[in-house]
Amino acid sequence: MLDGDEKMSAVPIIRRRLRSRTGKGGTPALITSGQVLAFLAIVGVLLSFITASEVYAFISKGLPSPDTIAEQEVSQTSKIFDRHGRLLYEFFDSNEGRRTSVSLDEISPYLIQATIATEDANFYENPGFNLRGILRATWNNITNQELSQGGSSITQQLVKNVLIPEEERALPLFSRKIKETLMALSITREYSKEQILEWYLNQINYGNLSYGIQAAAESYFNKDAKDLTLAESAMLAGLPQAPSRYSPLVSPQMAVERQHSVLDLMAKRGYITEEQAREAKKEELRYGPAKHLAITAPHFVMYVRDILEQRYGARTLYRGGLQITTSLDLDLQELAEATIEEQRSLLARYDANNASLVAIDPRTGEILAMVGSADYFDSDIDGQVNNATAEHQPGSAFKPFTYLTSFMKGYTPATVLLDTPTTFPDGINGPYRPQNVDKTFSGPVAIRDALARSMNIPAVKTIQYTGVDSVIDIAHKMGITTLNRQNWYGLSLTLGGGEVKLIDMTFAYAVFASNGEMRGAPVPEEEKMPGTRNLEPVPFLKIEKPDGEVLYEFSGPDTEQVIPAQLSYLITDILSDNNARAPLFGANSPLLIPGRPAAVKTGSTDDWRDTWTVGYTPQLAAGVWVGNTNNEPMNNVLSVRTAAPIWHNFMVEALKDTPPEPFSRPEGIKEALVCVSSGLLATPDCPRARREVFSEERMPTGRHSPAAVVQAPPATPTAPTTEVGVAGAISNGTNTQVPAGPSNEAPPGAGANRVRVPAVVGMAEGQAKAILAQAGLDNSPFVNYQGRDQVPVAVLNTVCQGCVLSTTPGAGQIVPPGTVVHMAVRKE
Repeated sequence: MLDGDEKMSAVPIIRRRLRSRTGKGGTPALITSGQVLAFLAIVGVLLSFITASEVYAFISKGLPSPDTIAEQEVSQTSKIFDRHGRLLYEFFDSNEGRRTSVSLDEISPYLIQATIATEDANFYENPGFNLRGILRATWNNITNQELSQGGSSITQQLVKNVLIPEEERALPLFSRKIKETLMALSITREYSKEQILEWYLNQINYGNLSYGIQAAAESYFNKDAKDLTLAESAMLAGLPQAPSRYSPLVSPQMAVERQHSVLDLMAKRGYITEEQAREAKKEELRYGPAKHLAITAPHFVMYVRDILEQRYGARTLYRGGLQITTSLDLDLQELAEATIEEQRSLLARYDANNASLVAIDPRTGEILAMVGSADYFDSDIDGQVNNATAEHQPGSAFKPFTYLTSFMKGYTPATVLLDTPTTFPDGINGPYRPQNVDKTFSGPVAIRDALARSMNIPAVKTIQYTGVDSVIDIAHKMGITTLNRQNWYGLSLTLGGGEVKLIDMTFAYAVFASNGEMRGAPVPEEEKMPGTRNLEPVPFLKIEKPDGEVLYEFSGPDTEQVIPAQLSYLITDILSDNNARAPLFGANSPLLIPGRPAAVKTGSTDDWRDTWTVGYTPQLAAGVWVGNTNNEPMNNVLSVRTAAPIWHNFMVEALKDTPPEPFSRPEGIKEALVCVSSGLLATPDCPRARREVFSEERMPTGRHSPAAVVQAPPATPTAPTTEVGVAGAISNGTNTQVPAGPSNEAPPGAGANRVRVPAVVGMAEGQAKAILAQAGLDNSPFVNYQGRDQVPVAVLNTVCQGCVLSTTPGAGQIVPPGTVVHMAVRKE
C-alpha cells in the first residue's frame, strides 16, 4: 500500500518494484538485438498471412514520425465556472467525449499501478510491444483463423488510438498490427516511459463520454484523478478493455467482477497485498451524479456559449479545454430561480406561466444572475427560450428614457403637464388616443408625479415634445440594442410600443444607478453598431487555455459618461420617491424596500402580454419580466401583482447582508421650494408647495401666480396636438426622496387676507375641490353638473367627463378667504 511520502513519488516506486522483480538495474530496459530479431521473426510469420495488396498499401502509406504523437492535437473539455469557481457546465466535442489532460503526478498511484498490472505488466521493460502477448495472440489467431485476441502493449494501444486512422482501428488487418508494432518500437526509442504512460492515461476511453483518467474520475466519482482510492482505481482501470461491457452504471455486476480481477492482478504483481485486495473488494463505491451532463444556470451558460463561439470559434470552445470563469454568482442565481419558483402558483392565477430575471452589479456591469424562464426543462412553457435576451414590449418601464430626454431639452421634475383626454396625430399610425391605466385623468400634474404614478398621457405629450428619434438615441446610448427599424416607431414608444431585451433594460437602469456612467466591458469592434453602446454587460472574469495562457481577463470596468450625471440623478430621485407613487401603488407596495433607498419602475402592456419591474440600488440592479412565452395574454393583471413581487423578494434577500447605501448626489444638483401646480418658486399664494431637485442650470426663476399659465420651455413638437381642456404644459419644479414620515409639503401663506382663485378648469372634480380648499375657498355645496342639453357640444368636448368646465369667480380673480366658488362639471 502506498501512503505518506511514497505517494509523492509514485512513478519511481513503481519502476523500482518492477526492477526488483526482473533483476534490472537503475536504467530503463534496452531494446536488444535479440528482441528485434524475435520481432522480425514474428513479422515474418504475420507477413505470410498478408495479401499482396495489403503489403502494397502498407508500404505506400509509410509510417508517421514518432514526433507526430507529441504534436497531435488532443481535444479537451472546456469548463464554465461561476465567479467563485463552482462548475456550471462543460462543453466538449460529442464525437470525442470529455477530456481534461493532467500530468502523471496528478494521477493516483493506485490507478497507475492498476493500469500497468492489467494492460501491460512489463511495461517498463518491453521495447514498446509485448513480445509474449504478441506470440500468444498470434498463435490463437492462427489456430482460430482470425485476428480475435489482442496482446497489445500500452504503447501499441496509444499508437492505435492516436496515430492509426479511425477507419482502420477495428479492422482485423495484419498490416495494421505491423504498423502499431513498428511505431510503438520507434516511439519507445524517442520518448520516456513516463511520457508514454502520461499520454496513454490522457487518451484512453473509459466510457460515459469520458476520455482520459481525469474526465473518468470526475464522471464516475466526482473527484480528481489524484484522489482516487484503491477500489475506485481498480474499477476504472478495468474499463478500457470494454468500456460499455464493464461500466458500473450499465452492468454493475460485470463491473464488480472486472474490478476484482484487476485487484487480483495488482496483488499478483506485488503492488498491493492480498489483504489490501480483500478490503478493497468489500468497499462500497459511491457513484456521483453525472455532473458533466447536468447544467447549472442553463440560460446563462447558453448565453455565454454563444458569445464564446462567436469570438473564439466552436472548435476552440468544444475542443480547446478552456477554463472559463464567469461573472455569475451562483448563490444569487439560485436565489433568483427559487424566487421565481415560489411565485409560479400566484402567476398561474393570472394566466401567466413564465418569468425571467436578470441581476447586474451597477458598479462594474457584471452579470450576477440570469434566469431565462421559470423552468429550462419544461417544454410546456418553451422553457429553453431565454426571455432575458428575447424581445418583449416593456410597457411603462420605458418611460424613464422619455423623461430623461425631456430633461436634456429643458424640462425638469417640476414641469407641469396636463393629464387630460388628448388625440395625437401620429404619422402613418393615424390618430392616437391613449388612456391611463385607471381610466381617469388628473388634470395638471408635475413630471415627478406623472412618472412616479405611471400616467400615460403626460408621457405621450413628453415624447411628442422631445421627438421619437431623440428618445431612441438616448435609449441606444444607455444600452438598448433593439429599436433599430427606421421610421417604424410612433408616440406609443414611450408606453412600451417597441420591443427590447430584459438584459438591456437592466443594464440601462444600472446606468441610472451610476449617475449616467456606463460601466462594463468594451464591445468588440466588429460587433459595434453606429449610435449604440460602446460597453456591454460583463459575463466573463477570466478565460484561460489549458497551458495557462490567458485569453481574456476582466481587470475592472471600462467607464463612459453616456448621460449627464445631474439628469440621471433626477430620474433616480423620482423613481425612488415612494411618496410620489403612493397614490397609485399604495405606501407599502412591492416597490418599497423598507430601510433602503431603491429606484424602480413597473411596466405593463395594454394587451396584458408583458409585465415588467426594473429597479436598482447603488449596489444591485435587477429586472423581471413575466408573461407567456407563446405571447398569450394574461388575465388583465398589472406588473405590481406579477413582476413586482418577484423583484421585491429577490432584492430584499439579495441585499440582506449589504448595508444600505444612499444614492450619490452629483455636483450641480440644487433644491428649491416650488408650487406643485405651476412648477415655479413657491409664494404665499401657492396652494401646495414642496421641495424639488433641479440640475443647476435648470433652476426655476419665475414665481408662482395663480393667474399665470406658464408655458413649458420652447420646442418644436413632432405633430400638432388636439388638446381637450386647457392647452399647453405648465412648467417647472422638484422633490428629494424623503423616507416615510411627515410630509415635506409647505402650507399656503398664513395671515393673507386676499387669495387668487386657482385655475382648475380641465381638472377632475375631486382634484379641483382639493385645490380650491387648499387655497382657502369654499366650493363644497356649489357644483353644477351640465350635459349636452345645457352646454354646446363644442364646449362640452373641451374637457373630460367629470372634469371642470368653468368656475365663478374665474381663475386669477382676487377674493377674500372663504369665498364661495361655483363649479360647472361635465356630467356625460
